[in-house]
Amino acid sequence: LNKRQALSLFGNDISPIVLEVEFQTRDRLRFKLYDPSRQRFEVPLKISSPGVAANEASYDVEFADDSSHFRIKRKSTGTVLWDSPLVDLFFSNQYLQITTTVPSTSVYGFGEHEHPSFKHSMDFVTYGMFSRDQAPTSFANLYGVHPFYMCVEADSNAHGILLLNSNAQDVSLSPNPSITFRTVGGILDFYVFLGPTPENVIQQYTEAIGRPHMPAYWSLGFHLSRWGYGSIDVLKKTVNRMHYYDIPYDVQHIDIDYMDRRLDFTYDKVNYAGLPEYLQQLKKEGMHNVVILDPFITKDEEPGTYRPYDLGQEMGVWVNNSDGVTPAVGKAWPPGDSVFPDYTNPRTVEWWTQMCLEFKDVLDYDGIWIDMNEPSNFLRGQYPGCAVNDINNPPYIPS
Repeated sequence: LNKRQALSLFGNDISPIVLEVEFQTRDRLRFKLYDPSRQRFEVPLKISSPGVAANEASYDVEFADDSSHFRIKRKSTGTVLWDSPLVDLFFSNQYLQITTTVPSTSVYGFGEHEHPSFKHSMDFVTYGMFSRDQAPTSFANLYGVHPFYMCVEADSNAHGILLLNSNAQDVSLSPNPSITFRTVGGILDFYVFLGPTPENVIQQYTEAIGRPHMPAYWSLGFHLSRWGYGSIDVLKKTVNRMHYYDIPYDVQHIDIDYMDRRLDFTYDKVNYAGLPEYLQQLKKEGMHNVVILDPFITKDEEPGTYRPYDLGQEMGVWVNNSDGVTPAVGKAWPPGDSVFPDYTNPRTVEWWTQMCLEFKDVLDYDGIWIDMNEPSNFLRGQYPGCAVNDINNPPYIPS
């Protein structure tokens, strides 16, 4: 293969499915499977690709003569890093599945879960990835999805694999050893990082997806946070008690009970009367503070009385239903029903920034604790539901 090549794999009732391979850097390649005749959602993350020639890459890509297998090998050792039997590939409207062997059982990653250990069991373990607002329990999916794993090979070389897909998905680890990816939408879009050390793998991975932000120096200090102080008097007593016992203490958090009826960008002027002045006092004493915000906005306040919703409605920033026009409606902490900002929309960034700047003039916060941004919804789905999910004609899901 050269820098980029596409292979038509098989036909369905509409068109062939294409496997496209892109040699991106010496130690990174991308391959994706998609239907060229039908547009499907792809994660809007732009990853730069300078491109290299095949003879410059540290990997080889091979197809079996009959297109039944697709392999990626490390040139220096011949180790097969990815080997998919393409006859087992599923690519339908709402079910996609691909399996690969892995060169060892030393597999790590697949956050965020309550994993029993950093090294995964390969004994037919399945992890669901739904970015779910769920209390931690064994094998439970937590608040984020990281469909990335690193495998340490038998000779101690390491490589990483990312599935760039944001739909509901799961992954199964089997003792072959092999890994099976399943998802209910989008495309199969994989990035392979050749390392060869674990540190190199993570460096290459974060080069592709973006480096972590450097935190503020004060945020590395000791924090105190809980839900349910209930009033500014309880908050003050808590702060004073911490200082009285000389407990290391740099940052105080306040949870949703500081809000007026749990409405974002407000504070309770009865139970938390004097909060703006108290935060200024803490600053003078060398403390910092973090306030919570939940990225869902009630839509049921009186028109003209709740600026976050009114401005968001005017700017058209909400997540919409499948018609692309009607906002998806769910239920969360605030009174009434809620709508959800769409942070893939550039105008949403403008709206959020504007609201945060206005709120800082009210409460002089040092940091924002963003909670329940999965997005979290207390209902089973949203009103009125997704037109694509026809309960009378569900998609075929193989057993």
